[in-house]
Amino acid sequence: NQILLQKYIDTVVPSLSRCGDDEQHGSCTLSDIAALQALSRRVHYGKFVAESKYRGDPESYQRLVDAGDADGVMALLTNMPVEKLVLRRARLKAATYGREPLLMASLQMEGVTSETTSIVAAAAASAVVAAVEAMDETKQHGKVDPVVIESIYRDIVIPLTKDIEVAYLFRRCGKEPPPEFAPDRMSIDFKTEAPTANGSQVAL
Repeated sequence: NQILLQKYIDTVVPSLSRCGDDEQHGSCTLSDIAALQALSRRVHYGKFVAESKYRGDPESYQRLVDAGDADGVMALLTNMPVEKLVLRRARLKAATYGREPLLMASLQMEGVTSETTSIVAAAAASAVVAAVEAMDETKQHGKVDPVVIESIYRDIVIPLTKDIEVAYLFRRCGKEPPPEFAPDRMSIDFKTEAPTANGSQVAL
């Protein structure tokens, strides 16, 4: 997906990494490939979601597509409570897995003699601390800032997934999607541009 690659290079990488050259080009390339594949899988799951939504209300989607109402299709498939839940889960997971776990020795728990119990307790304590800190933007975070991960989901992953859903639903109903849902752009970017006299697009 062309727009996913562009957003990854222009937005994701700069927001998660420091400027400079660590000379680990091979490792960086492999990490980039893994991250891009994971993001691609995530956004293209939208096709399966769109099919499920279509089967739940085929008449409404067909009517909107026949009318060429892409905004109506987008509104019908949007579920804001679910999106808010996804954003919170992304932030919490980033806080939990983007930090070093608490050491068992730092817990100072009396009466805990089992190593397994200590490991479980350490993991639980680390998760609790991460969850509390994830909701506090003033706190210092670990390797990854959960707010940044949340913003990537909010500004790239969710909108791109929904664009893919809209494009799928148009084709599912027998029509080509509008140009703003082409694979080389995001509809939210397209709508912030205005046509010039020669037909090209310029940012507003």
